Amino acid sequence: MRLSSRTFNFTRDVVERLARERPRDEALRAVGPDGSVRSFTFADVAGEAAAAAAGLARLGIGRGDLVMTLMGARPEWVFALLGAWRLGAVALPGSEQLRAKDLALRIRAARPALVLAAERDMDELQRALGDVEHAPRCHDVEADGLPRAEPDTAAAADTTVDHPALVIFTSGTAGEPRGVVHTQGYLRGQHTQAAHWFGARAGELAWCTAASGWSKSARNAFVAPWTMGAACLLHDARFDPSQRLAMVAEHEVSVLCQS
Repeated sequence: MRLSSRTFNFTRDVVERLARERPRDEALRAVGPDGSVRSFTFADVAGEAAAAAAGLARLGIGRGDLVMTLMGARPEWVFALLGAWRLGAVALPGSEQLRAKDLALRIRAARPALVLAAERDMDELQRALGDVEHAPRCHDVEADGLPRAEPDTAAAADTTVDHPALVIFTSGTAGEPRGVVHTQGYLRGQHTQAAHWFGARAGELAWCTAASGWSKSARNAFVAPWTMGAACLLHDARFDPSQRLAMVAEHEVSVLCQS
């Protein structure tokens, strides 16, 4: 990682670099609600990110546009964020715990150009859209799949460390939730906490159980593991302590990060 440079794009400088250096190493292991397992190498992830970027571009998403996600911890969520960052777009991950009024507040404040949502979250989202003046385009990632297209051969956007990458809303415990902008530099800076606190190493499997939309998930679901060359585990299911402990053993998780 070129820490001395002000130019940084997480998808290009972390994911695509790992795809060149360690294409066959596992990057992502996803366990679905039914227990099914999907595994992706770093080469797979880079390819999916490029296809997602091309699909988002076909829908009119470009540099500086905001893409909101509303889905569980599934590979499509990761690929959507990587695709947005590759274009120089901004991601707003939303928690599935949000209700219509919460979603409407975020849509009014952040003005996303596109919302990518799971089918199970569409009813709540549609209720929210009825309460906003400027409704974004919505895409059901289960019915229609993640937007994908033939990957563009062009390089990823040449973003700087000051370029917006993420918007994470505060919890709202001391007032209305407010969106906090995190830059590409924030993503690059996760290397420090990944090395000295998170602790995953190349060849290990790390699992951050936080739901998408929370700051811990934005930092540690895949960003921190990949800055260290480790693989990440995703589990699209609700909290069950016995199941979680069984999964740690079954998948030989090296680092478990959870509240």
